[in-house]
Amino acid sequence: MNPKEQFALALRIIGVLGIIYILRSFVRIPSPIVAVVIFRLVSVLIGVYFIRGAPHLVKFAYPDSTPQTPDKTNA
Repeated sequence: MNPKEQFALALRIIGVLGIIYILRSFVRIPSPIVAVVIFRLVSVLIGVYFIRGAPHLVKFAYPDSTPQTPDKTNA
């Protein structure tokens, strides 16, 4: 397992833990105010993004190709 796959796995685990945390907070306080509901929904969306592997975040952390330096030729 390479570092890129380990990072993606860690993000998925964080996403699962985040979803569990938010669901537990819904159970504790079943009818919260509107601002709390919006915050929880945004948190759930972030958690789902992490569970799906957060492809943009992984690509940012581990780019597919390294930048190439231009060849220095005397023309």
